[in-house]
Amino acid sequence: MNRFSKKDEKDNVATALVDLGKNKAAHIYLSNGERLTNVQSNEMIPHGNKIALNDINNGDKIYKYGEVIGICTEDIKKGDLVHVHNVKSLTVDIPKEFKKEIMRQIKIMQEEGEANEL
Repeated sequence: MNRFSKKDEKDNVATALVDLGKNKAAHIYLSNGERLTNVQSNEMIPHGNKIALNDINNGDKIYKYGEVIGICTEDIKKGDLVHVHNVKSLTVDIPKEFKKEIMRQIKIMQEEGEANEL
């Protein structure tokens, strides 16, 4: 099952509880176990990472656990991976080189326009 967790009604992202490949249905669950909806993934979403639950515009806030965790740095489509390549943390300024390495380590190749299939 392609289970994702949304913790608060304000959240515009959900956390992957499994690895999910591109063009797969992410099953979004609330904390009480209720199934909320499905979101089609636009790219690989590795376990522990976030998927956008709706379109998020550049400059919008990213909510997780009902709290702002960052600011969107580019337009994000519903179903996209939400990570260091498209979000600026409010607490940590991650250098560009580190962001690239983080994305390489989770096998997401944004600059090449490729996403690994699971």
